[in-house]
Amino acid sequence: MTYLKDHLVLVVDDEPDLREMLVSELQSIDTKTREAKNGKEGIHIVKSEKVDLIISDVRMPGGNGIEFLDETKKLNLRKPIFLFITAFSDVTREEIHAHGAEGLISKPFDLPDLIKNLEWLCSPTKERYALKPTSQIETEIKINQDPNEKTPFLMGRGGALIPTGKDLLEACIFIQIDITFLNGKKIIGIGEVLWNGNSNTNGEYCAGVEFKYFNDETRDFAIETLEKCNSTAYVPERTEKFDS
Repeated sequence: MTYLKDHLVLVVDDEPDLREMLVSELQSIDTKTREAKNGKEGIHIVKSEKVDLIISDVRMPGGNGIEFLDETKKLNLRKPIFLFITAFSDVTREEIHAHGAEGLISKPFDLPDLIKNLEWLCSPTKERYALKPTSQIETEIKINQDPNEKTPFLMGRGGALIPTGKDLLEACIFIQIDITFLNGKKIIGIGEVLWNGNSNTNGEYCAGVEFKYFNDETRDFAIETLEKCNSTAYVPERTEKFDS
């Protein structure tokens, strides 16, 4: 089964060849598509049609991707799902997810990996978070929520800003997470480190982690917590950045 079937996907890029390639691949799996060459054209389509998912470049003349993302999330935080594809590093992964993008793929990309990512994002929430990643777990992070922490634990709509102490976690690794909230409830599962950085000037670090899996005992509470989150950020960013 493909979760993309019959979904309406908007492809926004100023490169006609790339749009054509993506549209052709999506249509081959019975996905409905629309195209735009910049964010201004894209937001017009979003306002006039029921778009389920957006694939967009970041740098485009006539309306860039970040502005397009911001306008889209003002209309609805959760729909359409928004994924960037980009070859440029002038906008960080931390910033992109803080603006609300649910995904980021770097150019050049592997087309099957892109489709797999889109399928995961479009899958029903309970099914998505019940699918345990097969990647090796590199470490375990335990969090006891404490509002007095100088580097607080912050939840987004799809992940969290997690303090990691003296450990600088490598981006793209998978980690075991064990989070205890103030009310005593827990979230236990697996996350992928999207980015890392300094949390203060004392040599302590933090990481932006996307949730990938929740165990059976905590899944319902975890999903409820994410669905109640009204933050624009898919994964929160640091309020202050201390990176050199």
